[in-house]
Amino acid sequence: MSVLVIGAYGSVGSHVVTGLLSAGASVRGASRKPKPGELPDAVEMVRLDLDEPESLPAALEGVKKVFLYANPGSAAYFAAAARAAGVEHVVLLSSASVVEPTLQNSRSAKEHSAVEKALQESGIAWTFLRPTTFATKQLSWAPAIRAGEQLRIPFLHGRAASIHERDIADVAVRTLTDAGHEGQGYWLTGPEALTQQEHMDTIAAVIGQSIDVVEDTEPKWPEFLIQTMKQLMKEPCVVTPAVEEITGVPARSFRQWAEDHAKDFS
Repeated sequence: MSVLVIGAYGSVGSHVVTGLLSAGASVRGASRKPKPGELPDAVEMVRLDLDEPESLPAALEGVKKVFLYANPGSAAYFAAAARAAGVEHVVLLSSASVVEPTLQNSRSAKEHSAVEKALQESGIAWTFLRPTTFATKQLSWAPAIRAGEQLRIPFLHGRAASIHERDIADVAVRTLTDAGHEGQGYWLTGPEALTQQEHMDTIAAVIGQSIDVVEDTEPKWPEFLIQTMKQLMKEPCVVTPAVEEITGVPARSFRQWAEDHAKDFS
């Protein structure tokens, strides 16, 4: 089985590549700028830019399955090229915003829905992975934490069931290599709903360093985003069992993520 992993160097895609190789799949990786030696020798690297439709046919030639990230501007071109190349199954990295009621009118939801629709209309078998907040979002605070600066964080008590990027990749590998996932959409979350303060407390405990955090009560955000966050704080944070149901292994905790990324914060 030949699988094309688009975004093969990404935080999720790189783990998809590793998982597919372990599963015995033949892997072709795609990137706008292939880097020789960056991935195992068994991976055939090709140049692919989803904003350049002319780069699609060569990348898709001989491929049966594809791991795809959402690019609404190229969705129709991709679907047509994949169909012409004889692709049988596409696993799309979509977003939980598509199914989260409070976010369904957001830009993210509209963009990811557009890509989902293009695949649904393509005639190719599809699977949609809809992860919630990536745990890697916390990396945006890493420079300030390393510098010992005070963090001013809006909506400090808002909850998120942050998901480890490796769990998304593990689900992707299973849906690409196991039968029965065609036509399914999976809402993927971490195993627990934590406030932003609890996220910071966990990182502090892992790196053995106190983190000074205060709530920013006047964030310089667009008004619609502030109102969306206020509404989200009124709703229960969704935690799903999808990762364990698909992989057979419980989703990794946020503490596990923090341990895996400790060097980024210290």
